[in-house]
Amino acid sequence: MERIRNWISTTIGGGYEYELYLERRKRLILESAEEKIETLLKSEESGLGVRVFKKDRMGFSYTTELTEDSVRDCVRQSMQICDLTPEDEGLRLGACTNYGSLQTEYDREGLETSIEDKIELLIGLERQAKALDSRIRGVRKVSLKELEAEVVCFNSCGLEYTYRGTWYTALMAAVAEHMGDSSIAYEWVGSRALRNLPLQSMIEDVVFKATATLKPEPYETRVMPVILYRDASAMLLEAFSPIFLGDNLVKGKTFLKGREGERVFSELLNITDDGRMQGGFLSLPVDAEGYKTRENRVVENGIFRGFLHSTYSAIKSNAEPTGNSVRESYRNIPSSGITNLYIHRGEWGLEELINMEEEVFLITDLMGLHTVEPISGDFSLGAGGIIYRGGSKDRSVRGVIIGGNVKDLWNSILAIGKDMKFYTGVGSPSILVRDVTVGG
Repeated sequence: MERIRNWISTTIGGGYEYELYLERRKRLILESAEEKIETLLKSEESGLGVRVFKKDRMGFSYTTELTEDSVRDCVRQSMQICDLTPEDEGLRLGACTNYGSLQTEYDREGLETSIEDKIELLIGLERQAKALDSRIRGVRKVSLKELEAEVVCFNSCGLEYTYRGTWYTALMAAVAEHMGDSSIAYEWVGSRALRNLPLQSMIEDVVFKATATLKPEPYETRVMPVILYRDASAMLLEAFSPIFLGDNLVKGKTFLKGREGERVFSELLNITDDGRMQGGFLSLPVDAEGYKTRENRVVENGIFRGFLHSTYSAIKSNAEPTGNSVRESYRNIPSSGITNLYIHRGEWGLEELINMEEEVFLITDLMGLHTVEPISGDFSLGAGGIIYRGGSKDRSVRGVIIGGNVKDLWNSILAIGKDMKFYTGVGSPSILVRDVTVGG
């Protein structure tokens, strides 16, 4: 790293400030189906991203070759781009603190677990799913992904930090069959350590969802109460998370602009983004630009408290950075993003939520989440699940449409469950909502 620092300091011209982001990644991907391993992929990647700044301008370039010539060329290219970029007062360096080596979750035990043992783990998950319910006739895919990453970042005003971390995700797609009908469901979980992956919960939920919509019956269009099962609620939260981001505030792409301190949603709704959460999938001591991560209450008792900012969006909004600068990789510049974003748990069990209404639609599956509109809050999504009457299952439904606006949805909350679960960086309990349009 000292060599790279010297190459840059002797290449960059006078008057320029700079930031370097060096990343090394090792990946392992395992996939199985029908109790046979289908994919085994190992890869390694390293790269350097360079940002240079001068008089409210910025240039960015990256390289995957960490040789002297490549690094110097990368710096020169960034300088050339910087000189051609229009001035923007938001284009500034981030923090200037030297943190040194940071402590974060690093699962050496998981990394040292043999590939053979990890394959056996996958095969065992398939067998457990089939044993849990005789209607589970197959598992289309089970995957385990392992990521080990090392990051070094420093800039010309004194920022320096480095860390190593591990991330694990698992996914299962199970197929249920009964009386000539079949249904497929997906479930995924994440953790910073292999031993902490909630695999039993993943199996139970995917089996429940796959069998829930077997033998669906027609259903007429109507307005009715619905329960967003916890993963459906979490995925809806993730789909609409851009409304909380400072970059979208700057671009005018959020309906929350100008509504800080205003009650926008139900007083039952509390949403937090916590980059320092113990064991959180996206927890780190500092964000991508060196500001300390923290717990940010985004919505408190229905009141919108404020946006999640990077350096750029904070300057443009006359606000303070919130520790929410994120970076996908060395190939990307930082931007505002979520860390561990979640809806706070309530006090009700799922069965209690079901019994609160004479008729209620428990939504176990949402489709088309990429089509939601954060600017207006509108959505129209495919859905499947179970209709309950008097607390008992009345019928399964698939292929219905739920539509509306997330402002109205989150303003119509009747009760929140206590079955909180995280799906990598987002989490939610189940939520009971009144007056949702269900299109048969």
